[in-house]
Amino acid sequence: MIGYVLLVLVLAVTQSKPEKYKGLEVAVSGVERVTNLSLADCPAGANSVRGVIRPGDTNEFAAVKVDFKVTPEFKSGGVIAKPVLHDQEGKTYNTAQSFGEIGASQTFSCTFAFRVPKGTKLKRFAIDTMAIDIGTVEK
Repeated sequence: MIGYVLLVLVLAVTQSKPEKYKGLEVAVSGVERVTNLSLADCPAGANSVRGVIRPGDTNEFAAVKVDFKVTPEFKSGGVIAKPVLHDQEGKTYNTAQSFGEIGASQTFSCTFAFRVPKGTKLKRFAIDTMAIDIGTVEK
């Protein structure tokens, strides 16, 4: 029982509180630093492009895993802005990825890639007016 309680506490700390945006519940469930990853659009479609950081480069990818739940308030067909990432110093980082067609009554996860200087302290993941503090989510 104690092991189960500890596991639940660890999971609770590693996922952000869900925020609402245009009928979507959005939560960040992880941030990893990587040098090679898929740049699939969200939800995943036919895009199979990969991002690669060359050896010796001073940058890395901050890969932000985001979980989405479509609520009854969601209106399909609307444009959803590309996400951005903010660091502790206030600098904004963009992603090449965008949102594809989102269906009703759908739950899905996507990983958005942001090229950042190695060791950058991240603060916030944002889509338009919605922002999620990711300082406690990053591994």
